[in-house]
Amino acid sequence: MRIKDSNKHAIIIVAGILIVVILVFLDLRGNKGTDYGNLTQEEISVALEKEIDEMEINTVASLNERDRIEYYVSKFVEAIEEKDYEKAYDMLYEDFKENYFPTLSSFEEYAKSKFSKVLSLDHTNFERNGDYYILWITMSDPLSGKNSGKDINFVVRENALNDFDLSFSVI
Repeated sequence: MRIKDSNKHAIIIVAGILIVVILVFLDLRGNKGTDYGNLTQEEISVALEKEIDEMEINTVASLNERDRIEYYVSKFVEAIEEKDYEKAYDMLYEDFKENYFPTLSSFEEYAKSKFSKVLSLDHTNFERNGDYYILWITMSDPLSGKNSGKDINFVVRENALNDFDLSFSVI
């Protein structure tokens, strides 16, 4: 994904989170003062996931309003790029899913046909309307070599830090 100026913050945050996760994992494996031998792999995974969630919430809390919303949309787009359609599907508003994608497979078919494998996001406008944020984006495939930009709007509702759902203009 080609990085636009407005996405640099989100990329830096994600990179920082990954570094911290690796360091925490290495610390858990190498920490001789704590007895992790009695924990199952699942318990260690749950503990790591909880720490990652807390670190991500702290990171998101440090962002301004627009950067948070752009970060949420980038998480959705990254899930599609990684072909984790279930994760992306879970980020959608329930009513939006019912109206446009009643099943995960219908969403997956749509995502495969409408979104390229590598997406570049150009954030063109941002507005807030009550509890909803509207983000206008031009999505393009930088590898296609042609003008493949698609204008798409995302509507994001932030329930709490790092707890959001969204919808988008169906293209």
